[in-house]
Amino acid sequence: MDIILSNHSPALLEQTFNSVYLYDHPLFSLMAERTELPWLLVIPKQPLTTRGYIEGLYGEIYSVINALQDAGFGPHFNIAKIGNKNPNQHIHVIFREPGDEVWPDAVWCHEPLLTSDDMPMRLKAALRDFFEDKPALT
Repeated sequence: MDIILSNHSPALLEQTFNSVYLYDHPLFSLMAERTELPWLLVIPKQPLTTRGYIEGLYGEIYSVINALQDAGFGPHFNIAKIGNKNPNQHIHVIFREPGDEVWPDAVWCHEPLLTSDDMPMRLKAALRDFFEDKPALT
């Protein structure tokens, strides 16, 4: 469990996580599930073993969350490192609101969820300015 992928190429990440690649960040790669719920996967580039990396990673995750909430996603979000179905290290960030398809239950108990090819593109567009300011390492 908690395998750290050394190769963060978009093709490998999409195959490994069956999700849509969005952006590269120096600390992680960002992906989105093909669901109507705004659901991100954060793929760390290092093990979660050093305090500095963990603080930087979660600081940037919360910056992404703030950018998306400023763009109208939310108002609530869930963040979790679960990894029961995929042993590669990843962190889920799911934006929730009253009345979404499984509210107030946890999304993990209601799969399959309604699919959307549009939601990953909406998330990517909402984060474009945020990621244009970050240097890429791939």
